[in-house]
Amino acid sequence: MSDPALSLGENGDESAWRALVERGLKGAGWERLVSKTADGIPIQPLYRETDVGTASDEAGFAGAAPFVRGARTGPWLIRQCYEHPSPEQTNADILADLQGGVSAIELKIDRLGEAGVAIESERDLDIALADVILEAAPVSLDAGARGLWAAELLEAKLKGVATPGAAFNVDPIGALMRTGVFDAEDITSAARFAAGVSTTLPAATALRVDARPVHEAGGTEAQEIATALAAGIAYLRALVETGLAADDAAQSLQFALSVGPDVLVEAAKLRALRLCWARTLEASGVEADKRAAHIHAFTSRRMMTRYDAETNILRVTTAAFAAAIGGADAITTLPFTDALGLPTPFARRVARNTQLVLIEESHLDHVADPAGGAWFMEKLTRDLATLAWEKMQGIESQGGIIAVLQSGALRREVGEARAKRQAAFAKRKETITGVTDFPLLGQRAPDFLDRRLPAGSVSGRQDAGSALVPIRWAEPFEALRERAEGKTPGVFYANLGALADFSPRSVFAQSFLAVGGVASLQAEAVYASIDAMIAAFKAIKSPVAIITGTDAAYAEHAANAARALKKAGANWVALAGRPGKREAAWREAGIDQFVFVSVDVLKELETLHAALGV
Repeated sequence: MSDPALSLGENGDESAWRALVERGLKGAGWERLVSKTADGIPIQPLYRETDVGTASDEAGFAGAAPFVRGARTGPWLIRQCYEHPSPEQTNADILADLQGGVSAIELKIDRLGEAGVAIESERDLDIALADVILEAAPVSLDAGARGLWAAELLEAKLKGVATPGAAFNVDPIGALMRTGVFDAEDITSAARFAAGVSTTLPAATALRVDARPVHEAGGTEAQEIATALAAGIAYLRALVETGLAADDAAQSLQFALSVGPDVLVEAAKLRALRLCWARTLEASGVEADKRAAHIHAFTSRRMMTRYDAETNILRVTTAAFAAAIGGADAITTLPFTDALGLPTPFARRVARNTQLVLIEESHLDHVADPAGGAWFMEKLTRDLATLAWEKMQGIESQGGIIAVLQSGALRREVGEARAKRQAAFAKRKETITGVTDFPLLGQRAPDFLDRRLPAGSVSGRQDAGSALVPIRWAEPFEALRERAEGKTPGVFYANLGALADFSPRSVFAQSFLAVGGVASLQAEAVYASIDAMIAAFKAIKSPVAIITGTDAAYAEHAANAARALKKAGANWVALAGRPGKREAAWREAGIDQFVFVSVDVLKELETLHAALGV
């Protein structure tokens, strides 16, 4: 007979269902299923209509104010980024990608060719865009502190050309975030340029509101949205001061956000930004049909890894999926080798095909706001919007976005969020596949081209004390692994008991050591006695051993095994497991280190490296 709690029906008792779930949790409590976003917003295991209230109705229709459900009709722009230093090679890459299905161009410009295409003149730009039909493949710029100069160069090239989707992306506030350097006149000049473009090229956007530096420095979703809102407000004010009408000013802006691999949270982030921006424009007197936030989503750089780089394909795919269902108007997918260097033709092909599959095979462009109406999505959208709005008001109360950047207040707030996430990765409460989980030693890196500066870097003048410095979550682990892999004798496994007994902790230890680039020696060897183990240890000639086994085996044999290993010449002995009450006795017997699930992996591996002479 079936359990009545499984058949609650339409009007069933939710408390009975919860009781059944808690019984399955063996008394751990419902709270165990509640997680939190980086901002501390609770994510419940179950959502009901009462959690949302009228939020779904307030979201409106897709394509209509307040544009929570998106403003895009049809497919998004597949806007790939080009940053090879050679204008000639950049042109070849662009033409190949356009033929392969890319529909728009993001041109990253750096005069020195260190962090982008080396464009110094109109001739260089002509070379990079030779044979490109600009009406069909709209160009978007990313020139950092030289954004106005690059925009004027492109404006001259686009005169007389119908340019829907073109984006000049002048962004002095974004340059301030990246470099820490700012001149108040830059915003005035950018606003004047935008006012002129609104007349000569009304189908293009002139200014970029770029919140990516917050994300790439380790910030939270609400911090990224709040920064975008505050920067957008600063630009709106500057544009209106030039004499531009509020409606026209709103159409001069385009938002740039980074999107990570957490699909539902990232989709809600894009929806929340549109909700908040529509509210901002409503307060500014902008007509309802012109309150949409046009969003260019970039797959996150901070999530990318150097090791097991092929796994980045999955990360990029899930991020692109999140951007698509979140209603992005244009999406840029990073090549899977981005953390290593510039992409080969194969890596570029994979990047563009990721989006083509989402459009041509998954048909994500056929459905407006596919996540809309889901109680979880609507609740998280509202929660993020509420928190981001509060943070934006906090920025405004401190004098606006420029003031909080120059004072370092935003940098400190982002730094706190980054440190919290980094601590979670260090203890493997959050994991990175191929780096902190399931690392595979001895892998060959995929092919890539050299990049003069690390991804996300900027060349030219910079104030490191004020800039939001980009990070990758995997970097500290990769540094450890790079220092040790192939440069140590490895660690000998002093296994106690039968294979079935010690295997769980042996497997854990192998993964743990591989995170730091340390090989495991005889990790599955079974020994008839401690004497046999010591004989094997002497043959291996490693200075470090790790004891693995069951709690019962530890209680009986760990101390004797440690003494024997030290007597046989081990400089360092570790044990896989929690020491508990036996820690003092075991340390006295010669056990120097304990590794288990919740330890700080970085700290413990650095200790182990020292023992190995790394």
